[in-house]
Amino acid sequence: MLASTTRHARRCSVQRQLLQRIIEQSRDHPTALVVFEKARAQMPTISLGTVYRNLQLLVDQGVLLERKNGNQPARYEANRQRHYHISCVECGALEDLSVPYQEVLDRRVQRMVRYRLQEHRMEFYGVCPRCQERSEGHVQGRRGASA
Repeated sequence: MLASTTRHARRCSVQRQLLQRIIEQSRDHPTALVVFEKARAQMPTISLGTVYRNLQLLVDQGVLLERKNGNQPARYEANRQRHYHISCVECGALEDLSVPYQEVLDRRVQRMVRYRLQEHRMEFYGVCPRCQERSEGHVQGRRGASA
């Protein structure tokens, strides 16, 4: 029984390392389902439940960050530096912005409240290029059909 438990713990560790590597190499803040598909390409026996459990463990350990936006699926990232995001209101895509983190805003708010401020988050919302193309293609398709 002990050998089985040890083997399972080791296997989970290998799976966890794979998931961490996938997210570290991603630039697009993947969802758990996208991580699962990429992981399954390298480890066909991995289950979706294992992906969810290990992602949560990596978040709990502070290795990964989980970003939630409304009712969209959670997205994961390994970038621990303070930074801002832009999110697509149509498909939920999430990208980093290269706008520098505004520490002066932290200091300004800190002077105004009795909280011990840790950080702030600022997110921008819009329609991503892929959704714009899809929308424009749909409109052009409709125009062509009525002409």
